Amino acid sequence: MATSDRKLSRRDLFRGIFRQGRGDAEEKEATGVDPDMVYADRLLRDGRYDKAAHLYSRMLQKEPRHLEAMRNMGYCLFMQGDYAGARQAWEKLLSFRPRDNFALLYTGLACAHLGNGKKALENWNLFFDIRKPIVQREINLILARQERGESLEAEEMAAMVQKAMDKQKNA
Repeated sequence: MATSDRKLSRRDLFRGIFRQGRGDAEEKEATGVDPDMVYADRLLRDGRYDKAAHLYSRMLQKEPRHLEAMRNMGYCLFMQGDYAGARQAWEKLLSFRPRDNFALLYTGLACAHLGNGKKALENWNLFFDIRKPIVQREINLILARQERGESLEAEEMAAMVQKAMDKQKNA
């Protein structure tokens, strides 16, 4: 792997400086500028999910509570169709950070794809992100329909949320 593939992002640079300045006991060994993480982020952006997942996994072996690695690992697994593995990664993240909107949204999607509509609704009920009004509106509509007693199939809910996410991305 060429060194030019491992360019440092500004985000990772500032995260490393911030962590070093804080002197957190848990974060002592982590610089935030880990070359595996930088390269994994690039692979993720390029859609090379299998290789990125491998690097995030390595990062989690080094630093088991690395929240960004958990989030991105779950996303890589989700994009590869491993909804159970993605759900597991995000539920671990949610055990540390229970209101993580990304994890709540995608855990709900993973549950819906796995046919567990009830668990999807539980996650989406906690999701609130005003920066994603199209997605938020769709989830609110699904929750309202469920409260009215309408029964929606889990895959149907997943498709509705996914369509709203695509619309939000293009808005």
